[in-house]
Amino acid sequence: MVKKNAVKKSAPRGTSVSVSIAAGVVAILLAAWLVYGTVTIDPFRWGRFVEELIVAVCVLLALRLLCVIRLPSWLSIVCVLLLPAGIALYGMFAASSDSAALGRLLCLAAASATALLTARELDAKPDGTLLSALLIAACLPTLFGSSTTVLSELMRALVMAGIWMAVLAVRQKSSMYLYLAALGFALGGAAHLCAAFAGAGAGVGAVLFAPKKQRGAWLLPAVLMAALPVAAWLITRSAVVLPTSLDSLGPIVAPAFLPAVEPHLLRALDLGLLLLGIRWFIHREDAAVPVLFAVAGGMILFFFPSLRAPDVWMQALPLAVLAGTGAAKTARGKGR
Repeated sequence: MVKKNAVKKSAPRGTSVSVSIAAGVVAILLAAWLVYGTVTIDPFRWGRFVEELIVAVCVLLALRLLCVIRLPSWLSIVCVLLLPAGIALYGMFAASSDSAALGRLLCLAAASATALLTARELDAKPDGTLLSALLIAACLPTLFGSSTTVLSELMRALVMAGIWMAVLAVRQKSSMYLYLAALGFALGGAAHLCAAFAGAGAGVGAVLFAPKKQRGAWLLPAVLMAALPVAAWLITRSAVVLPTSLDSLGPIVAPAFLPAVEPHLLRALDLGLLLLGIRWFIHREDAAVPVLFAVAGGMILFFFPSLRAPDVWMQALPLAVLAGTGAAKTARGKGR
């Protein structure tokens, strides 16, 4: 009887360990693929490539220094409030005469808010939220200057909200959050099929950590997270005509230095993801798995050229969350 009980107690733990190892492998492979995809050196030279990787490593090391000191707990709330508010205020002043540009920036502010709320769920300390906010702030010039439509930015906000709900489902052990996540991904699917791939990844990541007795109740919303976006995408392509204002570009002029900075910044995000991937082999990071699988699901779209996958910067916010929390957790000492 004692042996049977011991087996029953250890089985879920063994399953969690195997999922963590699998997540670590996925994170490392995804980070390596993204680093390879950012190579813009022509002709390619190893020396130059190593120099650029060193720059990205230095950025992460500089951010990690912030985690050495003990930060106040209220700092995470400040980050969640100030960064989206700053984006919204910037939009009101810089794009007040262009409704399309203003709509893009307001959607980006909402997406940044949910991204930081996700980081706050992934890391109980304020360090992860602070580093995620700094990485998102570094990405803002690129996101401001991108030629995405209002509909694309709305999809970014809805997908990020769905990811946040999936993380809450894992943290709170409640399938009700997955239904809210399915709603977010479904609305995002009206813009692009990318939402379906991200929803499928987040759903798989959430179900892997569902309570054993409730796993059946988690399967339905997880399936809806992938099926509803596909249905919404088909409906908008065949039966519903979206307002033309949602297809407006309304781009804001990008700074001239962006082409030189973007590869380094993207590599810094990828190396932060690599740190979190290595950490998965040592510590369990259950709530981060839906975020990782959502990013991986969105990146699978690049293997289907006919589906016209969005630019890799569409994954900037969840990547910043994973990189920020990964860098923060690996930088803290044992006492913190």
